[in-house]
Amino acid sequence: MSGNARRPAPLWWLVAMVMAARPPVALAQVHELPAHETVPRTIDLPVDGAIPEITRYLADPKREGRGVGTAGIDSAAAYIAGLMKDMGLTPGGEKGSYFQPFEVTTGVVVGTPCGIHAAGLRAGVGAEFQPLGFSSNGTLRAPVVFAGYGITAPGYDYDDYAGLDARDKIVLVFTNEPGEMDSTSRFDGNVNTPHSELRTKAINAREHGALGLLVVEGPLHHAGEPLRGPRADGGGYMTSGLLAARVSERIADALLRPAKLTLETAQRAIDGPAHPHSLALPDSVTLTVTLKRARATIKNVVGWIPGRDTSRTLVIGAHYDHLGYGGEGSLAPDARVPHTGADDNASGVAAMLGVGLSLTPPHRPSWRPQHNLVFCAFTGEETGLLGSSHFVEDPVRPLETVETMLNMDMVGRMRDNKLMVMGVGTAAEFTALIENVNRAGARFTIKTSSDGYGPSDHSSFYKRNVPVLMLFTGAHADYHKPSDTADKLNQPDLWRVTRFATALTESLDARPRVTYERAKADSLTGRIAGGGGYGAYLGTIPDYMQTEGGVLLSGVRQGGPAEAAGIKGGDVIVKFDGVRIDNIYDYTFALRSRKPGQQVRITVKREGAETDRIATLGRRP
Repeated sequence: MSGNARRPAPLWWLVAMVMAARPPVALAQVHELPAHETVPRTIDLPVDGAIPEITRYLADPKREGRGVGTAGIDSAAAYIAGLMKDMGLTPGGEKGSYFQPFEVTTGVVVGTPCGIHAAGLRAGVGAEFQPLGFSSNGTLRAPVVFAGYGITAPGYDYDDYAGLDARDKIVLVFTNEPGEMDSTSRFDGNVNTPHSELRTKAINAREHGALGLLVVEGPLHHAGEPLRGPRADGGGYMTSGLLAARVSERIADALLRPAKLTLETAQRAIDGPAHPHSLALPDSVTLTVTLKRARATIKNVVGWIPGRDTSRTLVIGAHYDHLGYGGEGSLAPDARVPHTGADDNASGVAAMLGVGLSLTPPHRPSWRPQHNLVFCAFTGEETGLLGSSHFVEDPVRPLETVETMLNMDMVGRMRDNKLMVMGVGTAAEFTALIENVNRAGARFTIKTSSDGYGPSDHSSFYKRNVPVLMLFTGAHADYHKPSDTADKLNQPDLWRVTRFATALTESLDARPRVTYERAKADSLTGRIAGGGGYGAYLGTIPDYMQTEGGVLLSGVRQGGPAEAAGIKGGDVIVKFDGVRIDNIYDYTFALRSRKPGQQVRITVKREGAETDRIATLGRRP
């Protein structure tokens, strides 16, 4: 440890006095905005006044929820770039710009031919037939089996495929789970489990040998609902390995009729006793799906302040994308309206830019940091940390010069003076550093997590052995919903978090390089990621940039089952206990279907050769 050699952290009362003077910052006309956008030429605001202005702009419904591939996220990027230019930051993107572009898959486009011929009925894309976004392409004619809800769940003592031969068949299933809206159901009824996800149903059908999947809404709770198109199916766009589509109640009823069943009688037969009612049907179906994956260029927004020592770098970041109009990731999936993402993560972007504003003229007209200070607004965080993963592959400054990455994600809804700081175990000096900065001024009630992994962009840096810190003020009922709006932000405490982040940046800049350490997983990051406290755990760190051909691992968690089994970063998981793994969804399905304590055989590809590893699954921290 090098703690004794540290320079003292800046005193908070000095920082507060500087901030309290509140000289105006000119937020000039945003550069490169679309022609239809208009903002005032100059907004003379102090930094604490600029932060609400930034959050309001980014969380305006005109930004279309800052969804990847929308015009709204492009205007948000241009706005952020304009602020960086006004601050005097050096462009950190391509060709002298603030933009760091790269390509991703943003959706699917339905092509031709595409439709179904079933039970004497024909339907193209429309009210009675919609391909699912994760469907494979092709034409298939095969017999049909009815598999209830399409669920295999040993933990709930329930299996729709028990005694059913689905090999080389097309499987017809209901959406959701047995006993929907029934709190006494074995599946709870009030809260869906992962077994309700359409991709999970598709992978389960595939693992039972099926070639196709037809999904229909159950009439007991969803009668007459229009079919959602492939952009709204909630299953991502990586192919599932079989043809898959939604069909209308009329088509599904026609398939069940020869078995003297209707959708309603079949659903009641299952939901009442919560007992499968699966059977083979006499008809065959011709199913054709043609989908084209849509690609788009998205971009990080990067600016930086050159330091006195150009071999030392600090990165201050926050993601600026959100969920667009909802769909996958939304906790209000039926609301096809802008999810404005005020807390997630307009608040983090405002805090990140607030740090930059506080450390540039007119606040610091002659100040120059010891380190290069790189400010980055990441894109694609909601779809798998895409922006930060790209950044670490193509950094503004060499990655080996980056001493710490400070990430801010959801910092705008503080309650009871509580601030969560994650990553304190990734450097030996971080705990004392956080305590000193907090004691000197903010005096938050701080809860810490040691882990450097978590559901945000700092994970991409920690995978590359960079010490990381993340600030977070907690989840709330508006998370990933259209109701996460700017008027609900706690602006006074968002300003306090910004001042804390500024002082933290100054402290890191004033001290020798911190000592990187591998931190152990803990329960806080598990809960924030939405999976803590239950389920099987392997301890792998997937690289989300790889979309097919297996799951590439960036690393494994220290002391986890994967490490004990000899699995390591760079391995590609291609099979999990007999389940073929082509992408992250297959891997998630396989892991969810196992229990802690089970021994599993995992096939990994390493340096071109496949090898089997035996792992004993643990319980998620």
